[in-house]
Amino acid sequence: MTLKMGLATVMLCCLGCSSVVSQPTAPAAKVAEHAQGRITLAKVAVGQQQPLQQLVDINGVTIHLQQTEKRKLIIFFATWCGDSKRLMGQLQQSPLLQDKQLLIVAIGREEQPESLRKFAEQYKLPVHFVSDPKRALYQQFTDTGIPRVVLVNEKNVVVKTFLGEIPRAIDEIVWP
Repeated sequence: MTLKMGLATVMLCCLGCSSVVSQPTAPAAKVAEHAQGRITLAKVAVGQQQPLQQLVDINGVTIHLQQTEKRKLIIFFATWCGDSKRLMGQLQQSPLLQDKQLLIVAIGREEQPESLRKFAEQYKLPVHFVSDPKRALYQQFTDTGIPRVVLVNEKNVVVKTFLGEIPRAIDEIVWP
């Protein structure tokens, strides 16, 4: 193996499902520290209103995020990402799925509805899967890293956001 190939392999292993951090594109951009010390760019900070009004899931169901008085769990993920798959597998076993006061939305970054349908069928999660093929939704929250987890309270205020590249990311999903 050449030195270049070896370095490329090490870089891919270390980056996981993350992207390269880019410069802030919004004045409200905040730098947040990941639990493992990674620096990530968060455009929506804790204490701010989450920006999404409504979404349409892959089944055509309209989700009115601003009108519901439930807590919201928003997960930005990709079907090909190992960290995303691990988090979704953990969610399968989680009591969060039985919480009637919680709305869970899984937004597939750079995903088409068909790939999300296959993923939803495989994981059998009773959540709203939303396609975000051009990162339009994702870029309202951050510029780098998946799975990105956003916890929103009943008043649509972000109470926690983190990059779920940690082994037990599901344990971090706790509302203050």
